[in-house]
Order: sequence, then C-alpha cells, then structure tokens
Amino acid sequence: MSMHSHPLLKDFRASEDGGILVFWAVCLVIFMGLVGLIFDMGRLASTQSELQSYADSVSLAAAAELDGRGDAITRAQGAASALILDTQTYAQGAPALISDDVVTLTFYEPSADGSFSDDPTLETTNPYRARFVATDIADHTIAPGFAAAFVAISGQDAFNTATSADAVAGFSLEACNVAPVAACLPVLDFDASTSIGSTLELHTSVNLTNLLPGQIAAVNTVTNLLDGLEICAGLLGAQLEACLIAARAPETACSGRGGLEISADLSGSDLMSALNTRFGEFSGIVAGLAGDPDFSGAPNVLSGLTNALGLCLPNLLPSLSDLGFPEDDCISAGSCALQGDGGWALGRQAYIDANYNGNDPHPTARTRFEFYQAEIAAAATPGPLLNLGGLLGGFTPQLCAPQADQDPTRRLMVIAGIDCLSASVDASISTPPVQQFFEVFTLGPAENGILQVEISACLGGDCGQGNLGTDVRDIVRLVQ
Repeated sequence: MSMHSHPLLKDFRASEDGGILVFWAVCLVIFMGLVGLIFDMGRLASTQSELQSYADSVSLAAAAELDGRGDAITRAQGAASALILDTQTYAQGAPALISDDVVTLTFYEPSADGSFSDDPTLETTNPYRARFVATDIADHTIAPGFAAAFVAISGQDAFNTATSADAVAGFSLEACNVAPVAACLPVLDFDASTSIGSTLELHTSVNLTNLLPGQIAAVNTVTNLLDGLEICAGLLGAQLEACLIAARAPETACSGRGGLEISADLSGSDLMSALNTRFGEFSGIVAGLAGDPDFSGAPNVLSGLTNALGLCLPNLLPSLSDLGFPEDDCISAGSCALQGDGGWALGRQAYIDANYNGNDPHPTARTRFEFYQAEIAAAATPGPLLNLGGLLGGFTPQLCAPQADQDPTRRLMVIAGIDCLSASVDASISTPPVQQFFEVFTLGPAENGILQVEISACLGGDCGQGNLGTDVRDIVRLVQ
C-alpha cells in the first residue's frame, strides 16, 4: 500500500465547500439561545410587572383603612386579604395571587416631619398611630426554558429566574380653607358623627412639648400657601396665624397632608383673642382688626333690646349681657371631663328663664346651634314683648342695628383633631397626623384660657361638608 494519501482524501481535505454551513449551524444555536433568553426575560419582566401592580393595589387598599381608629390595622389586613385578588401568568405556583400566601404587611407611624421612613423604630402595631403600610411580595420563580439551554451552551452564570415586588402607601386627611387650629381629641376613639350636639371644653396649651387631651393650639401656616386672603398678605408668624384664625373666610391652602405643625409662635392668650373676634371682641394681637368687615363679629341676638320705636337699647341687665349658651349639664355638674353627653336641659331652661321669661321660643331646636339659628331668624321680625316685671316695660330681644350681617355661621369653626393620647406629642419636634376634621359652634367667648364649643357637624366621607361647606378629603397615595 502506498505511503501517500489517496487522491480523493487529499481533495476532500483541500476542499472548502460547505464550510459555511458549520458556521451557520453554530450561529443558529447561539441565535436560538438568545431568542429563548429574550423570551424568558420577557416572562420574568411580565411577572415582575404583575407582582408590582398587585403590591401597589394591596398597599393602597390597606392604607385606605389607616384612619387612626382602634380597628384600623385589622381593617387594613382584611382589605389586603379579602378585597384584593390578582393573577400571575408565568411564575410557578397557582395563577391566583392571594395575599395570605404571598404578602407581608408592615405598618409604620409617621416620622417627625410627617413623612414615611422605613426606620425600624417607626414600625408599629398601634392602630392609632399607623399611617403607612409597606407591602412586600414573596419571590416568584420563573421556570427556565430556552434560557437554561443558553446558559448550558454559553457557560455563563445561571440565569436569575426569581422576582418580587414591594410598595408603600400612606393615608392622610386634608381640608381646604379652614382656620389653622388643632385640638387634642378627648378620647382615642372620638367620633364626631356620634357626638353632634355635645360640648367640648378646650384649653389653651401651656406646654407645647407635652400636648394633652382637650388642648387647643394654632397651626403653622406658610405665607406662600395662602390662597387669596389679601388682608393677611405680608404677615408672618403669630400675626399671620392670628389673622387667619380671626378671619371670616380663612382662604388658606389645603392642609393636613403629612400632619400638622403646631405653632410655638402664637401664645394661648393671643389664640383666644383671635377666636373671640367672632363675638366682636378685639383685644391684644387682633386689636387692629376692629372695624374691618373681613373680621366682623357674629350677630348676637341678646346683645341689646329693641323698643317699640325700633331703637336699640344697650343691655343693662346682667342676665341679658351674657352672649354664651350653656355647656352640657354634666360638665356643669363636674360629672363629665372634656366632652359632654349632649344633654343641656337644665342649662337650656336657665337660659330661657334669664332671656325669655321662662317661655321657650324655639321648642323644636335640639342643639344650641339650631337654637341660635332660630334666634337669628326670629330677630329679623318683631317678636312677642317680654314681661320683665315692668322694670323696662315691654321690650323684645332682637339684633341691635346696624349689624355687619346676620350670618350665624360666623360662630362656627373647623378643628383639626389630633391624637395626643396613644403617644406623646412633642409639638416642638413632631408633626402629628390629623385623626378627624370636625365643625364646632362656639358657645361663648373664651375666658380664662377655656373655650367651650358644641360639635355641630362631622366632615368628610358620609358626613358631607357641614354647615360651612368644608372640603375634607381622604388622601391615599403611594409614597414608594
């Protein structure tokens, strides 16, 4: 046998025909692997998008229940587990996403400035303090398809087939065009809707580093948040706050989101002076507002007597010089603390005896605000003469003309209720969230640092806008 190669073998080795097929075969494998990898990455991205949508929905549903009531966290967990259902398409496991299986909820109270922080010290199980909820979705694994083959061929690191999602949502109350006033609620589960007609006794704060139930304080208002109240433009600090509290229509920006910053500028006495402009009293920090119609007092029916000739005679009788309505009987008796029970039968009779000779002119009026409205309406027309024992003859209590107007809502005010019970509120470093906005009717001028009011309306939700048309909104939003 010849030692030389066969001519056919030599020709085969020398031929380049078909070499390109090998190259294309290798490229095809790589190309198909890349297509498979892109397909698997698309499945992973789709799953992550589905999980993120689910996390957002769960967070928003849970946060909507964090209204500061005793069952807030229980309701939030119920909303997450019972109300929110979603599906995933590609990941391993059942298509349905059920929160009990894949969701972890963590509740947080606001940081000192009212914002969200994932600081572990702010985690809470206290339903009164929880305002944020963090939702974490458990890892979901995508079964590798083409990507596994590509990894095997290319020798690359293993393809990550797990994905998850998280979201944070928060709850806050916001009200627009309200006087910048906040009060510590008398009890943890205070509910204005079930307290209409009852008395609240509010005290000025003596120590802003330790606010207590029943204390009332001014709220900081930034000048650039004003919305057209020109008479307060250019004022700062205590002067601005007093102006807005005294104004008939405090056209301030919406407030409450992220909590309220309690003011250290306005003293307790100045706060009460600003509130007393509702009764035509102008002293101290608001003395310069006297005579301005934007700050005029409310019509006070018994501020004078109108004789038969229509002349207004100043009140000389001590009983008729009192502009205040009585508080609840239990507060007078000392059996109630800061909030009464709405019963004022004894005080009502004393008021009627002193001012109407014992004859109730408005027997259908249930609350003091309703009684006051009836007085305003009756004062517009002559009423029955009073029998004052002949001392002054027959006079009927009416508005002493001229009055700036006859708007009974001037004695109304919206208060931002904050929680000073479940945690210590240090107004110098914290921004407490608003539990409720509610409307009150001032029973009389503030005296000795005490203002007594009657709850006249709950606000927001099913309560509506009260007598002042106050816009209160539940703000639920994703914060992360």
